[in-house]
Amino acid sequence: MGLKLLPIFFLLIVNFCFAQSDTSLTPIDTFESNIDIYEENGVFHFKPVLRPLVQIPGGRAPYYKYLWDFGDGHFSTQPEPSHQYAKPGQYEVSVYAVNNYDYGPKPKRPKKPVNNKHSNTAIASIHPNNFEQNFFNSNGIFQIYKLSDAKPGEDMQLVLGVNTGGQKGKVYILSNEKIAGLNGFKLAHQSKYYQEKIDTILKNDHLQSMWATIKQSTFTKTGSPDYGIKEISEFSSSQQAVDYFKNLYGAYNSLSAYDIDPQVSDHQFSLLNLDVTEDMLVDTNAIVTITGVFIPENGLANVHQVDIPVVKSHDPNKMSVRPARMSYRFQSKNKTLTYKVQFQNDGEGDARQVRLEMFLPPEVRKETFRLKSLYPQCDTCATPSSMGCYQYYIKDNGALVFHFKDIALPGTASKTLTDPDSSKGFILFEVDMEKKKFRNKSFQSYTDIYFDKNPAITTNISTSRFRQIWSPIVTIGTAATFGTPKENTLQHQFKPGIQLGFGLAPMAPYKKPFWQVEIYTSYYSRTSTTGRQDDKGVISFQENGRDVKYEYQASDSTINRDFLSVQLPVQIRYNISSLLSIGAGVALRKDYNVKYSNTKNFYYASAQGTEENVYTQENINMEKENSPIKYNPFLDINIGRVYMGPAIGFRLSYDKNQKSYSGIYGIWRF
Repeated sequence: MGLKLLPIFFLLIVNFCFAQSDTSLTPIDTFESNIDIYEENGVFHFKPVLRPLVQIPGGRAPYYKYLWDFGDGHFSTQPEPSHQYAKPGQYEVSVYAVNNYDYGPKPKRPKKPVNNKHSNTAIASIHPNNFEQNFFNSNGIFQIYKLSDAKPGEDMQLVLGVNTGGQKGKVYILSNEKIAGLNGFKLAHQSKYYQEKIDTILKNDHLQSMWATIKQSTFTKTGSPDYGIKEISEFSSSQQAVDYFKNLYGAYNSLSAYDIDPQVSDHQFSLLNLDVTEDMLVDTNAIVTITGVFIPENGLANVHQVDIPVVKSHDPNKMSVRPARMSYRFQSKNKTLTYKVQFQNDGEGDARQVRLEMFLPPEVRKETFRLKSLYPQCDTCATPSSMGCYQYYIKDNGALVFHFKDIALPGTASKTLTDPDSSKGFILFEVDMEKKKFRNKSFQSYTDIYFDKNPAITTNISTSRFRQIWSPIVTIGTAATFGTPKENTLQHQFKPGIQLGFGLAPMAPYKKPFWQVEIYTSYYSRTSTTGRQDDKGVISFQENGRDVKYEYQASDSTINRDFLSVQLPVQIRYNISSLLSIGAGVALRKDYNVKYSNTKNFYYASAQGTEENVYTQENINMEKENSPIKYNPFLDINIGRVYMGPAIGFRLSYDKNQKSYSGIYGIWRF
């Protein structure tokens, strides 16, 4: 009965493993975007004409975030900026806009020519540019600004700024972290307003010789707004500097560079357009980083890193996690997750109380909460009655609560608000996971955000998962046959031998079917006997030195064969729990006859006819018996550490020759 159900069970598992893929096309804006321009006393005023925003039903008021490129190496984030050109000439102004809380597609980037007929002017004396003045908040020398988060299928803009200090140097851009395993960013275009010499061929020996000249490196990090993180590393030897930058560069897959010449300008801003590939969809709601390195002639390097959440939509209220994907193979060590919860007040007045109730997976040790950075900046509450401070605690329902008390976070609907970014806040923190107590599955988190006494705003679900890597498998075991199968007059008996094999499967999938392929060899013996049966004939042999002939009345035979079996099992498995796994599949099998012998007994009466004698002959018409390729369906079960480590396996197979046979084996997944 079990054998009849085997094909049905196999088909059910096959059908269970199929899943529909959900693909979506990035919507395209069909609105004719434009820029209105008018000039007044040599100052140009710009106003964007973009697709009207569409509010999500029941959602918050949408708005645009802007990055203006004036075509001369200067930029602004004001909605309707003014700009004065330093030199006469033809320029092309354009505006990049990101639609927040919006139901429609990303607007097209409008461009428009500008003809400045006025003579040379001093830009700083009229309409100072706040964006450029406040650009170098982190370290005063080198920084990266991101216009938006990374939405797969769209492009995003970065502005790299360098305060040269009279030093020549080189800027390096590192992207596509190896830990993410995807090439999510592609450099589409870079501006050349300051005669940047873009280096497309970077040689490793040249890099190391340059690293060896670095005496000090200042590390800063931002994520809109500034994290306030600043670390200075001094190198006592050239090898120490080489090791530092080799590890930094080795964490990324993509590297580009350009030269800086201070004779062009002291402050230089370069615009980078990055395409966010659809591959990034797998890491939506994760945090990835892009790192910039400025190495000047004086050997005092600056490393700036910007955190970029990967998003499905541009929503200022969100939760992100890093790393998005981890290695399960090293799960015996404690894992540290870095979370960022960002929020924005979209009301008219200031938010006085902001409470974040974070629901983290049970595998996270909430008591290990470590705050890395926050905005608005405030101190911890010394007492429950403290003002303008923060406190955190764990609620009875398991939520980790972070509470900003008596602050003043302005709202986007305020009539006096000039910068929408000033209405944003965030917390950046780390937590540890339980050691050895988590399964190879995704870990999901989300946050309920409360502004004063308003209802909760629930963020996206932030997911951290294990990387899809392969697990090598080693097996050793033996097999035995049920009963004694018959083939015509032959009755077969099988003696088990050693089985040694190797396999490959995904690393410890959790609650989903997966494929596993193996190859193994086994050695077994088969003894085939024909019982005594009436059989008359004449045999000739020597007896006492002379040839004799006897008539025999009966005979039997025994054939001994040793086989080397090569099998290629392919199966679909399912981990029921961390201790139990089942599978079903088909093995391609071929048996090679490596040793064989045949004996036949003849039963005859003596010359006096008073007793029965036996004469035995060996190797009568004996040939090899290599089998054709066979297909053996089987069921399989593993008990033990089925995710990773040792376990015991039981396999029930069917073969038309051996009929039903089973094996027991030890298996170790690495």
